[in-house]
Amino acid sequence: MATKMKALIGFGKMKDDELVISCNTIIGAMTDNAKYPAPTPALADIQIMLDDFTAKLAVARKRGSPEDTARKDESRSPLIVVMQQLGYYVNSVAQGHLSTLLSSGFPTNSTSFANQVPLKVDNVRLSDGRQSGQVKLDFAPQKIATIYEYRYRIRTDIPVEWGDRFTTTSSRSNIIAPLEVGKFYEVQVRAINTQGVGDWSDSANILVR
Repeated sequence: MATKMKALIGFGKMKDDELVISCNTIIGAMTDNAKYPAPTPALADIQIMLDDFTAKLAVARKRGSPEDTARKDESRSPLIVVMQQLGYYVNSVAQGHLSTLLSSGFPTNSTSFANQVPLKVDNVRLSDGRQSGQVKLDFAPQKIATIYEYRYRIRTDIPVEWGDRFTTTSSRSNIIAPLEVGKFYEVQVRAINTQGVGDWSDSANILVR
């Protein structure tokens, strides 16, 4: 008998950093995901709990007092509960359909995709957007990636710090704007799943028109 595919909900076994990455990945993948129109619990509520846990984790690591560690652990437990509840919702909607499960950002029991960190993203391409000051970003998708991050900066002789990181679930037609017309920009992309974060891609460059 074929094994029914399902989202895995073993969040309690994750280390703190793994839990944060996993929750961020899942929330990013399920936000505005048409396959999951009514997440239960609500993603906004989970995000509040995740932000609280992340903040208390940072405090516990900085000061390391028993009280701070206890507060962090107390914040972790309800976060795990709501993520497990969200996993039940995903399984009820997906009904074992693998591509639907993978689009949720949850790890699955598929042997083809288990325990694999994404590879370095290839074929990053930039092209002119429909309007001045816009650039379109495309890159090669990865089956095991649940979400992607990209970053960009103006290209200079002396490299400057990268700007904020942005997330997307699509490898095609991502619009970056507003950008300064007449400046060269460079962009990098990396893939993420619940097993970890891939390497940043090679930079793609474009003169903004």
